[in-house]
Amino acid sequence: MQRMFGRNSVKRAVKRTAGWAASLETLLTGRRAADGACVFYYHRVADVNFVDAAVDDWNVCPETFERQVAALSEFAEIVPLRELPERLGSKEASRAKPLVALTFDDGYASFHQHALPILQRYGAHATAFVVTGTIGRAEPQPFDRWARKNLGRTRPDDWRAMSWTELETCVASGLVDIGAHSHMHLRGSLCRPEQLAEEAARSREILRAHLGETQARAYAYPYGSTRLGDASAAYVEAVRAAGYEAAVTTDLGLVTKESERFLLPRIEAHALDAPRVLRAKAHGTLSPYRLTDNLRLLNRAL
Repeated sequence: MQRMFGRNSVKRAVKRTAGWAASLETLLTGRRAADGACVFYYHRVADVNFVDAAVDDWNVCPETFERQVAALSEFAEIVPLRELPERLGSKEASRAKPLVALTFDDGYASFHQHALPILQRYGAHATAFVVTGTIGRAEPQPFDRWARKNLGRTRPDDWRAMSWTELETCVASGLVDIGAHSHMHLRGSLCRPEQLAEEAARSREILRAHLGETQARAYAYPYGSTRLGDASAAYVEAVRAAGYEAAVTTDLGLVTKESERFLLPRIEAHALDAPRVLRAKAHGTLSPYRLTDNLRLLNRAL
């Protein structure tokens, strides 16, 4: 019964329904490119052949990811995250295509193995946010509940963190910026101000020392919700003081020229998202996702 009706099964059903609703709303309203930009976020891109009914794997298989990138390349303009403030602040004419940025959290090796070759085929830029304290780690990252639970039925490449060599290859591609996702992926709402400062500053110092001063421009708050306190005012100040240029949350929404640069909203790109669903999200049809967003916050609060 758990396999059929676990928490993750319910979440997937709700997200599938929200996708249908968003697609239909976009079709009926004829919505075109919004004034803002859509920052999609991914986690794992791996060949996992099962779905855990209780714990989300945050995974998109490589074939699905390629279909998504191919579709985005057709109907959207994929731009580096670091270019969004300038693009949104420019006086260019109304765009026929929405602006989209691709981001990846947690620094999984599957990004290097599966996502990078696909990004190269389509010339698509991305930002990979890595946890500096787990780079090259041979065990699952401490916060990865899915990997720890399913260790006996998965391959290390499904869950291990990138090595420094893999990160260097990503940077050398010219298509990937490496951002910081903290040093130890601590939950911001449970941290003291000095811990927040350490997480932000140490991760930036490590990345710049290994990969150069053009990296670690942006920060992704672990867990990332402002409503649950994981991207608090104290954390924003710590990230700003550490020298980053911008930071992203997991708050639902489009980035606009009025967005606070250190609290940029994002939209999840899910394994269930067909091209029409990605189109709806990129065009700003987000009302059906308010329900899934509230469900996610409820799950976090439980």
